[in-house]
Amino acid sequence: MRIILDFQGFKDEKNKFIPKELASYDGFKFSHFIFKKPYSISLLSPDLHEQAVWLMKNYHHLNWNNGFTPLHHFAEILDKVTKDARFVYVKGSEKAEYIRKYCNKPIVELDEQPSIQPSAPKCIFHFKSPTVCALSNVFHMYDIFFMNE
Repeated sequence: MRIILDFQGFKDEKNKFIPKELASYDGFKFSHFIFKKPYSISLLSPDLHEQAVWLMKNYHHLNWNNGFTPLHHFAEILDKVTKDARFVYVKGSEKAEYIRKYCNKPIVELDEQPSIQPSAPKCIFHFKSPTVCALSNVFHMYDIFFMNE
């Protein structure tokens, strides 16, 4: 079985990625998580605070303060959603490298092209349209890369 992952998030002071949203889809079932904030947004430097606000308003529209899932469960969740997968597919080298740190499955990096465009949201956390939604992205990527085989 193969599974597609996508995720959105923010960067911290050390340029480390902070996951905010994780979605997976294997052609039959999907999963979707919005993670709690790791700390108060006020602790970010002014530049990173500005970047986070821009992402919230213009890109993925995920509010820093939203979320139900504790962030420290990210690796455990990733292990559970990929446990039956033979291969894990991720679009882009940066995301593939990030997932390799947490996943013990072979990671297949999908081509950057065609790029994913903002679309109508598929989840309750994305209230703006169009937006970049990891859940929408995994459905879209599955269609692009696997439905024409």
